[in-house]
Amino acid sequence: MQTALRNEIKKVANRVFARQAGIAKKDTEYRNRFRKRTNVEPGLTALDPDNFVHRHFDPSYCKRNANLLAKVIWHKVQNLDYQPLPALKFYKDKANGGKRPLMAFSIPDTALANILMKRLRERNIKRFSPHSFAYHPEKNVFDAILDLRSFIRSSPKIYSVQVDFKNYFESIPHPYIEKLLNDPELFSLTPAEKNVLKQFLRHGYAQKIEYEKGTFERRKIGTPQGSSISLILANLANHSLDTALEKLPGKFVRFADDVTALCESYEDAIKIERTFFDHCGFSGIELNREKSPGIAVLANKDAEIRTVRHIDYLGYRFTENGLILSDKKILSIKTKLSKLVSVYLTAYIRSTGFNPNRVSYSKSFDWDLLGLISEIRNYLYGGLDENEIRSMLNGGRKLRRVRGLMSFYALLDDKSALQELDGWLAGTVARAMRKRAQILSQKYGVRGLTPNATRLIKGDWLDLGQWREEPKPETALPSFVRGWRAARKYYLTYGLTDVEPPKYGYQY
Repeated sequence: MQTALRNEIKKVANRVFARQAGIAKKDTEYRNRFRKRTNVEPGLTALDPDNFVHRHFDPSYCKRNANLLAKVIWHKVQNLDYQPLPALKFYKDKANGGKRPLMAFSIPDTALANILMKRLRERNIKRFSPHSFAYHPEKNVFDAILDLRSFIRSSPKIYSVQVDFKNYFESIPHPYIEKLLNDPELFSLTPAEKNVLKQFLRHGYAQKIEYEKGTFERRKIGTPQGSSISLILANLANHSLDTALEKLPGKFVRFADDVTALCESYEDAIKIERTFFDHCGFSGIELNREKSPGIAVLANKDAEIRTVRHIDYLGYRFTENGLILSDKKILSIKTKLSKLVSVYLTAYIRSTGFNPNRVSYSKSFDWDLLGLISEIRNYLYGGLDENEIRSMLNGGRKLRRVRGLMSFYALLDDKSALQELDGWLAGTVARAMRKRAQILSQKYGVRGLTPNATRLIKGDWLDLGQWREEPKPETALPSFVRGWRAARKYYLTYGLTDVEPPKYGYQY
């Protein structure tokens, strides 16, 4: 264990190094882009990678002293006097607005948590429900989605029961978790492992200013988000719900705190809903009543009870005709792309400055538009280019990877939402270009390009005949539908083995 801990400390330190390098690289790229776009020298960077609240957060120190740190920590674990250092509290933006509080644990504590999580998962994996997909190392989002879709396709009538837990990870009561940890029939633990889990449950924490003053709070409820141990504890908290649902007719899937249950009769739906209520009653976990629609029948025509045309789960929308994008996912995509369009085309020239070498009306040229198209292509195609997409569609040449938004397309059965997104994207960029031209004219006396949506889609807004360098840039707007066709063909030809599952930003 001590050797494994030493090696894990080095691994975690290396990941911190890599993250710091990535941040520094992005910062350099952004500064260079700012300079090129605005012809203005960027201000001082806010990066300060060496300003650590404790030396155990310093990757250089931890990697250099990994052997000593592992020895000391393992000794404390065995003697039941281990306590993690207070975590650094920070906030991360949620996709739907608001802030999510997270904790950054020290490198040695993170390493110990990682090892403990893997060992406990391996030892207890057979005890956990196979329908809890977020906690199985060999399962992912695709398995959950396919499981639900298969049941919907095979059943003549579907009743859905959807509930939403209120701030699940932040609100699981500690007495309930500790009761589960003390049950040897439920969860296999050594006394030392149990002590480590309980210490993480009530860890100290502070934001940076308070941390530097030595003023800490202590967790009194919820799991230690930011630590991999939260994976085990949060799954354990819903284990009784899983086992109760398994005894009822129908199908349920749970991915972290997102759970949906389906059945074929209203009577079974009532039993399932009552199971959720009972679980919350004895566990102390709260339901979000406003976001828990309860029982409904899935149908294209109104039925005798509340009828829904679709069920949304993990970014997908389940309908009687197959899988499409959910409205929430579409909004997320539009928000992301709208921000990119603004940053590339209008934000800098509106508020900071403009480099006249970026645009040439006579040569039908705009560096920022070209950069935007490249960025959008990377987002839509997961790093692939148009040639690779065409090679897959026309010749069946295997894509070198399927990831990012591209991987999301693979399971979609209907392209109508993607067609609408293609039209929205072209229109959005065309409007932004007109606004850009207006700002350039009024503020800088420069004539800008105003290609319409059709020219943006075709890519003929740029005269490639004047482009001397090779390879010539790809000037056409990327297409959601083309990406879907390629990903769909890849899935039907090669399966999902090499398709990277979508990331949903879960933080534990």
